[in-house]
Amino acid sequence: MDLTGARVLAHRAAVQGLHGDDPDAVLPLGVVDSPPGTGAAALGVRGRREGTEDLARVLSLRGAPHLHRRADLPALRRQLRPRTPRQLAAWCGAHPVPDLAHVDLVVDLLHREFPGETATKGELSAAISPLLPDAVTPYCPTCDAHHVIENVFRLATLLAGIELEHRGPKLVFRRPTARPEVEEPGEPTLLLDYARLVGPFAKVDAEKWLGAGPQDAWPDLRPVRVEGKRLLAHEDVAEAPDPPAGLLLFPRDPYLLGPRHLVADPDVAKRVWRPVGSPGALVLHGRVTGAWRHEFRGRTVTFQVTGWSKVKGEARRAIRHQADVLAGVWGGAVLGADVVEW
Repeated sequence: MDLTGARVLAHRAAVQGLHGDDPDAVLPLGVVDSPPGTGAAALGVRGRREGTEDLARVLSLRGAPHLHRRADLPALRRQLRPRTPRQLAAWCGAHPVPDLAHVDLVVDLLHREFPGETATKGELSAAISPLLPDAVTPYCPTCDAHHVIENVFRLATLLAGIELEHRGPKLVFRRPTARPEVEEPGEPTLLLDYARLVGPFAKVDAEKWLGAGPQDAWPDLRPVRVEGKRLLAHEDVAEAPDPPAGLLLFPRDPYLLGPRHLVADPDVAKRVWRPVGSPGALVLHGRVTGAWRHEFRGRTVTFQVTGWSKVKGEARRAIRHQADVLAGVWGGAVLGADVVEW
């Protein structure tokens, strides 16, 4: 099956709720919320106006802060729990891989030794690290101390049912109320949802998004060609309305998953996806054409947009609306939005 990139992006925008008809459509994937507020922005541009306090903020995929529906957490824990040494190795980085049983030990200690009603990452790590064997607490030259392997710690907070506070620049954990039951392996719904919501992709794209997990349990996939390149799909890519004329997205927004060449030319991608301090992605008629940043000035959020003077007509109106939406998501009625040239 041969597809155009425009058809793939139109389908993606539609199934991800970017026309405002299904604000929570992307929640099966989880929404990155780092820095805090970017998750609310991703849902806000899809039409969610009531905030995100009803959602769980946890360390999940790749150990990064994400927003999820609480009802989805059992399946998420089931799929991210390492069940082989190779899967655990993906969470250990360059460190030697401890026994799988050590993961449950970390989880147990997170419950038993949780200090207070809330705790920072440093406080929680310091509370459990002295009680763990050397295999899980290698020497860290950056900290000049022995502490639990970073991503094993992050994974264990998810498995322990520990949530994060929604606001503030630091990771602050809430005391867990009960330890979730350990569930047996089941359907790889994460990868199915990725295939459904992202559309045709390369396995390397999905593996990069997943980070660590059941990478052997792929759903049934079939080859398609998009702009002459071979990709994989799980289901047909239906025709859909054109993507919104203008969007202000963060670089880890679900719309921007999958093969990057479908959403941005290489020179634009270099300006938007940086190793540190990536700006936002200016999306016009489905593709990333530039970048944007924002800053708070009193009661106004100022959006600095690449080439703003050249954005005309429907796209210009759409970007102004997006700025108003994000100002409302971040600050309620007290904030206004101003868009200027970057």
